[in-house]
Amino acid sequence: MKNAGYKTSDIFKNDSLQLNNEEEVIDINSNPKRYSGVYKELAELIGDAATLKVWKRFSGLNITFPQKLYSKEYRKEYIRENMQVAKPAEMAKLLGLSERRVRQIMEEIKRGE
Repeated sequence: MKNAGYKTSDIFKNDSLQLNNEEEVIDINSNPKRYSGVYKELAELIGDAATLKVWKRFSGLNITFPQKLYSKEYRKEYIRENMQVAKPAEMAKLLGLSERRVRQIMEEIKRGE
């Protein structure tokens, strides 16, 4: 989880779009107002190109995003790598866990589980 010097939104906000290897690249000027509903919100958040990618891939589907962003394996590995340098409260906030759960995982790591 290292910061490469740019915001998450910078990753998505490009003026060109490549849907996949077989499809043509499309240049688009950003204008979130052209979209309806959730697509407008997506365009404001991640830009036109990424919004079109999401639409192309998931249009017509209902999607529910889980509360937990990171996998159990990643969370455990992150805690293992940072338990000597970061406070449990800091790791908990970053990983979306309770401080108590971070301490439990730290104990599991110490026991070799």
